[in-house]
Amino acid sequence: MVNEYTSTTVFSQLAAQLVEANATLDATAVVLRMAQDELRHSEICGRVVRAMGGSSQRTRDTRVVAIARHPGCSEEERALRNVIFTTCLSEMNSVAYFVMALERMTDPYVRHVTRSLLADEVLHGRFGFTYLEAWADWLEERPEVRASIGRYLRFAFAVVEREFAAGEHRDAELGRDDESLGVVPVGAAAEVFRETMLGAVVPGLERFDIPAEDAWRRRTLQTG
Repeated sequence: MVNEYTSTTVFSQLAAQLVEANATLDATAVVLRMAQDELRHSEICGRVVRAMGGSSQRTRDTRVVAIARHPGCSEEERALRNVIFTTCLSEMNSVAYFVMALERMTDPYVRHVTRSLLADEVLHGRFGFTYLEAWADWLEERPEVRASIGRYLRFAFAVVEREFAAGEHRDAELGRDDESLGVVPVGAAAEVFRETMLGAVVPGLERFDIPAEDAWRRRTLQTG
């Protein structure tokens, strides 16, 4: 619930960056729709929280984290970098995570809710590759930008690995109720992350001559 709510601000800021990059109107409209999706998702998740006896009241102040501005990059490259990070990397992993959770869960109410969320996540994950397709000719004329994005991906891959590969729960904490709700064990979360990156994201980016395979091998949280 909290993650979906705060993700609204990510896509809202990304839409502004697409405007700065002179992206097409339909691309910006889709990103704004994704921001609205996240708001709706937070409301849906809140209903699940209440159904389980909890409260959907936020218990901490809302913090809006500014998405990266990538100093020194053009507006076009900045938008490309952040589209890749938020959709090709983050949302694609979310799709795979949701699928694994759906395969595990048996609770009918949570299965119904998860299916509705998954339908939107698929669109979110695909958007980045569609956006790259629209900018393929622009990238083809700028090999230096493709190389720059490749260098950025070394850091981006490491960040999403830190955020997603560890999962949300430790295996020792899982019980029968957790399993019925589709909670993914930490080892499985790491596996689905690696398979998603290597099986879908890396080859998808390589299609545009972005050196993603090399970036994955050389991923690091160190910058500079």
